[in-house]
Amino acid sequence: MANTDTVKTTGNSAEGSSEQSIDEVLKRLVDVEEAAGQMKDAVEARKKELSDAADARKAEFDRQLAAQMEERSRRLEERMEKEKQEELDGLLQKTKQELDGLQRKYDTEHEKITDKIVESIKGVKI
Repeated sequence: MANTDTVKTTGNSAEGSSEQSIDEVLKRLVDVEEAAGQMKDAVEARKKELSDAADARKAEFDRQLAAQMEERSRRLEERMEKEKQEELDGLLQKTKQELDGLQRKYDTEHEKITDKIVESIKGVKI
């Protein structure tokens, strides 16, 4: 009987060791699963950080682009206004010169023309 007890004890010992091994494996699997979950959460958090950073860079780029376009538009408008003013000033100067020329012609030839008209009416030279 003593032999049988030894066998039972050995059997219980092997059975206990097997249960302990299974428990250890299960604990390790749970630990691995928890670590994988934490890694997944960390990856998701990092992904969100990167996405937020990309969104912020995009918003900054859009803001800078809008500011550049506004500045270009302002400079173009200023240049066009300056060119328009220069054209108007040139046209005004040209018109003034033509009017001055017509006035000089009128002033110098008015008397001649008047004299010719009077001569033709009277038939007398002045």
